[in-house]
Amino acid sequence: MAFLGYALWVTLKHLLQRRPAMVPQLSDSGAVQVQPLSPIKALALLSTLQSADIVLPTTDGREIRLRRITEPTAELKSLLQQLGLSLPERLKSLSKCSADPAVA
Repeated sequence: MAFLGYALWVTLKHLLQRRPAMVPQLSDSGAVQVQPLSPIKALALLSTLQSADIVLPTTDGREIRLRRITEPTAELKSLLQQLGLSLPERLKSLSKCSADPAVA
C-alpha cells in the first residue's frame, strides 16, 4: 500500500512538472505572486471536490436518486484542465443508496 501511494505521489509530481499549474498567492506586501503547485497543494485542492446524493420523493412513494459533484472553484478548474482531467456531469448512482447516513 505504501509503495502504491508513493508511486501515485511521484506520478502527480511529474505531471505537475510537465504541465506546470500556477496558483496566484498574495505576498506579505500585498503583491500577487504566481507559484507552481506542489503535489501536496494539488491534493489539497482536489480534496475540496465533493459528491452528494440528491434524493427526491415521488408522489407514488418511490424515490429518485441523483448523484452530483459540487461545482469546482476556478483554481480547481484550472488544475483539472492543466492535468488533462475532466469531470462528468453526472455520476453513476448506486442502486442501494440511502438518504439515512446510518444505513449508507
